[in-house]
Amino acid sequence: MNPNSLKKLNRHLLRQALDAVAAPALIIDAQHRDRQVVYANAALGAAIGLHPNEIIGRPADSLADSAFDPASPEPWRPRSSRGAVELRPAPLYDQPGRASYWLLTAAPSAPAAALRPIGPSGTAPSMAGTGVFMATDVWARGLRDERTDATTGIPGRNALLEVLMRDWAVARREQQRLSVIVFRVDALESYHTLFGRHATEALLRKVAHSIANSLQRAADYCARVGHDRFAVLIGGAEEERVVAFAERIAQRVRDLALHHPRSQLARYVTVSWTVASEIPATSAEEPALLEDAEARISGAALQPSNQRDDELNVDAG
Repeated sequence: MNPNSLKKLNRHLLRQALDAVAAPALIIDAQHRDRQVVYANAALGAAIGLHPNEIIGRPADSLADSAFDPASPEPWRPRSSRGAVELRPAPLYDQPGRASYWLLTAAPSAPAAALRPIGPSGTAPSMAGTGVFMATDVWARGLRDERTDATTGIPGRNALLEVLMRDWAVARREQQRLSVIVFRVDALESYHTLFGRHATEALLRKVAHSIANSLQRAADYCARVGHDRFAVLIGGAEEERVVAFAERIAQRVRDLALHHPRSQLARYVTVSWTVASEIPATSAEEPALLEDAEARISGAALQPSNQRDDELNVDAG
């Protein structure tokens, strides 16, 4: 197994392990300028009252009243109406010398019972106490809902990853092209600050429905993959068709005419997008299309509104 495959395998196993414990956990990208959340388990979502898909993609500091400081001796405390949530960071390295990610898990003072893995039935063992660790029924409900985004009703990130793994294997065997488009709702945080949570959720539902209703084939698949992000998986299509589809979605969102007075791009809500597309090599063991597209769109800076909308698009061909 080559080093890149091993790295992806390690990442996959880490996520599986964190999914299978009843303690809150999240991973922050240490290299991202906003220290973006790249993973959150269902226990953390239940503890702070958000679905994991609403947490992934957010700047870490937007979840707490104080800035995330990995050097602080004090635990980091995301906002919660259900009791104190205290997390402590540990560095994760892609290479020696500089942390690539921070893994935040429950502070050592948390009850040991909360760290027990979920049982065969998919529910967590009974947990004593309240606050940072939620009741068993809340955890179990969060686990059941993990494949569907609670805000928009479309599939969530985990569901997309499952379909991506299946379609990747088929595309590799038949040497067909596989593409992932990631759409980012521009300036969503400032929209949320101005209009509040309910208006933001209504906006996300409208964007989700614009995408889902535009799918042209039964095999095409869309999901919400982060706080401000949606993804579409398209198999067996030329890049030109994929790009044309992304442009139509961007136009449909603009045509919704959702007023956004704090956007730097336009008077209305817009989306930027990127495409990752390839014909899998016969030796490719695991797809990185979603991660590649997300990395590109994270690096795409918002541009002034007097520039053309299509200049925001990043074609990752």
